[in-house]
Amino acid sequence: MHSRRALLTAALGTALTVTLPAGTARAATGTTYYVDSTAGDDSAPGTSTTTPWRTLTRVNQHTFQPGDTVRFLAGGTWTGQFAPKGSGAEGAPVTATSYGTGAKPHIAGDNTVPSAVLLENLRHWTFDGLEITNGTGSTTWRVGVEVRAKDIGAVPGITLRNLYVHKIDGVAQVGSGNIGSAGILVNVRGNSVPTYYTGMLIEKNEIADTKAYGITTWSTWMQREGWTSLWGELNIPSGEYGPFKPSTGLIIRGNHVHDVGSGGINPNQVADTLIEYNTVARPTSTTTNVGIWWSGADRTTVQFNEVYGARFGGRGLDCTAFDADASTHDSLVQYNYSHDNGGGFFISVSLGTAPASAIVRYNVSQNDGNEIFTFSTNTDGVDVYNNTVFVGSSPSRPLYKIAQVYHNPKNVTFRNNLFVNQANLAYDTAGITYRNNLYQGGPVPPDSAAITGDPKLTAPGTATSRTDLTGYRPLSGSAAIGAGLAISGNGGRDILGATLPTAVAVGAVEGLPGSYGAPVASTTMGTGQGSIAAVVDGKESTSWASPVDVTLPGSITIDYRTTRRIASLTLATHFGQGQGFTRVDIQTWNGSAWTTRLADATVTWAGNTSTVERRTLTLPTPVDTSQLRLVVKAANRQWGNIAVNELTVA
Repeated sequence: MHSRRALLTAALGTALTVTLPAGTARAATGTTYYVDSTAGDDSAPGTSTTTPWRTLTRVNQHTFQPGDTVRFLAGGTWTGQFAPKGSGAEGAPVTATSYGTGAKPHIAGDNTVPSAVLLENLRHWTFDGLEITNGTGSTTWRVGVEVRAKDIGAVPGITLRNLYVHKIDGVAQVGSGNIGSAGILVNVRGNSVPTYYTGMLIEKNEIADTKAYGITTWSTWMQREGWTSLWGELNIPSGEYGPFKPSTGLIIRGNHVHDVGSGGINPNQVADTLIEYNTVARPTSTTTNVGIWWSGADRTTVQFNEVYGARFGGRGLDCTAFDADASTHDSLVQYNYSHDNGGGFFISVSLGTAPASAIVRYNVSQNDGNEIFTFSTNTDGVDVYNNTVFVGSSPSRPLYKIAQVYHNPKNVTFRNNLFVNQANLAYDTAGITYRNNLYQGGPVPPDSAAITGDPKLTAPGTATSRTDLTGYRPLSGSAAIGAGLAISGNGGRDILGATLPTAVAVGAVEGLPGSYGAPVASTTMGTGQGSIAAVVDGKESTSWASPVDVTLPGSITIDYRTTRRIASLTLATHFGQGQGFTRVDIQTWNGSAWTTRLADATVTWAGNTSTVERRTLTLPTPVDTSQLRLVVKAANRQWGNIAVNELTVA
């Protein structure tokens, strides 16, 4: 959002001009206008529910000001194109929405206009709660909502929310597609002034029955890394393209895109984009496209999405759930659920000299077809770890390989993944390093630390939605639990939201806390009597004691093997006045270092008999940690050694 200055003039005898600091948004309540398709009158003021306008023609004639709102009556229908004038301002957008009760107001292009809604060269607009169509069954390519800009620089503040965009005309024929046609199309043309969107939000919309795309964005400011022009169906002159200038901060969230001919969600020429909590169902009905894909994109995060039902278009012909495509850098694909897609789960492919790099982690693929992972031209640096892939024994779509290589990708790694391969699919190896993956069924590729034990999953292959993935949780005794390699910056959680323990499981889902086994205790002080394991065995009748010549300070460390919340530590000791700890620190592990949570805590014991006493030390605030360390600084040493029976946290 750009800053601006606002001037306020007050009549206090003489004119007084007050200049607000740069970045201060002008307070603007704006005017509300009403539109009624049956009882309205275009000659009326339009400023109340009793004096509404009637037609889109009248609405399009008006130039809106910051803070204005135009409200269409619920249940009404307007045929033609809604193409407003006038921009909002930071903190005071212009809003198009509804009033009254009933169905969403309906803007019906009826194949009479290229776009049913056109927002051209405008800033700070919000569309909320409208129905948009643009079809009569024609084969002419049409658009539902088009946001367009050309040679005007930054375009901030566009929000598209709660829209129902459907019935968008185009060619319903296999092999036909047009990225210039979509339910929601955001585009930039021109090459004289670098133009780009900032902070655009596309959320909670339903897009359905479009012959081409669901949601797509692209820009003529796209040239880099050998990629010089966009797709031929756009018919953009070759001289119109300019150097890469991406739109920034785009969020595509919570949308339901279904039954579309081409791609479901497809941002291009973007940076720092977030694509999350969307459902894409049955995309690519007429083209070999992808459920969610992105190109000309830096630092794209794709998470918590569900994609399913893409058709099988042929071997090596997309139709996957996800695709890091041409000129994509630092993509992050995590916590997604892909199932029943004819082309597979994930593809990486590029154009020109542009490498495609990504991290793909903590996703579940269930009964996807074709090639589950595909790595093609200019893939360089894709790290695939802690995913769970389930391929059933009776596939309903063609299947070829778990991992397929085309055109010499390099620097692809598979680590900590769990493959349930009931269809006995093969794995390509060129350019791929496999390490520490668990393989149940089928062949095992060259893997320096392959795991082939039973993962003991709860109910694999039975998930019905992204929120129903507990069937992939490993049970106690699973070969997956605690078997994962330590990977720095792993996100800290699994696909179900469980905090990752120090020793992570293989696959996308961690086991329940009780499945990790008993805590493990160790000490720097050595052992004179008993066992250090006794301090975490749950029995106060067993104990550990140091050697007689122990040097303090020394420590006892407990690894809980999973993250848990600790608010207090209880020491249980017999003969406390003779060998109990009297001054201690409590430390917790934050993943990379120890942090002292309680320093120089004093412990006083009342007796010196075989009766066990307990003393509880409470932390200032509870801490989530996988390991605890008790640093013993002083102790009673009547017999030379020191001892403790049990250490319990709560």
